[in-house]
Amino acid sequence: MREMEAADWASLSDQELLERRISKLGLKLEGTTLEPLIRQLYDELSAKGLTFHPPCHVGDEWFVPIGIPAIFVPFFLVHERLRTLERTMMLEVEGGTKEWFMKLMRHEAGHAYTYAYQLTRKKKWRQIFGPTSREETPDTYRPRPFSRSYVMHLEDWYAQSHPDEDFAETFAVWLTPGLDWRKRYAGWRALRSQMRLEVVRTPTLQMKAIQIRSPRSLARTMPSSMPGSMRSTRLYSIWRPLRLCWPGPSIC
Repeated sequence: MREMEAADWASLSDQELLERRISKLGLKLEGTTLEPLIRQLYDELSAKGLTFHPPCHVGDEWFVPIGIPAIFVPFFLVHERLRTLERTMMLEVEGGTKEWFMKLMRHEAGHAYTYAYQLTRKKKWRQIFGPTSREETPDTYRPRPFSRSYVMHLEDWYAQSHPDEDFAETFAVWLTPGLDWRKRYAGWRALRSQMRLEVVRTPTLQMKAIQIRSPRSLARTMPSSMPGSMRSTRLYSIWRPLRLCWPGPSIC
């Protein structure tokens, strides 16, 4: 069977579209409204003197695979028809606006830099953000809403969930254009004498301070496309476990 073109599946009903395999939708980031936003992220990194630009791919959700410095963008953002379906199923589209998309991209870029430069192995990183592991961020955590020990970039005090998320949120705050983070967090323990945010601009990310893997060794860890387990995934299997709003006779 040939890959479906957008003109083929965009007109399908929700029920019909949910039966389609992701691999048959022909989804790509190139040529979409997301492409200039990804370039904007790269421009922001370059403006900070950071030369590594994490490659981006289509995935089933927002994530950076553990140990792999690449960003996966949810498939539903690639096409307006899928955005509509996502809104039906989840009542919102995560990253559906330019501002929201860029906030998430800056956060995920922090994770990508963590893996690209193996920052968690550095004593200074652990002293600032705490001990970490290769375990994923816990599904539940108990935040302290009024704590001034952590920056706030994404909602739900996400920096408090895990040291890796703490760094990613800190990185995102530091990377955000036009944000005077020194003024925003003046008097907060989160600055820890400015170390929390300065750690990403000092020799921590420079060749003299850490052993940066060569582009060739980095390339061996880079995925060339969406994960293999996702290629044969039907859309319904992504949304059904969540069941926020399931189309059909029992629609909520």
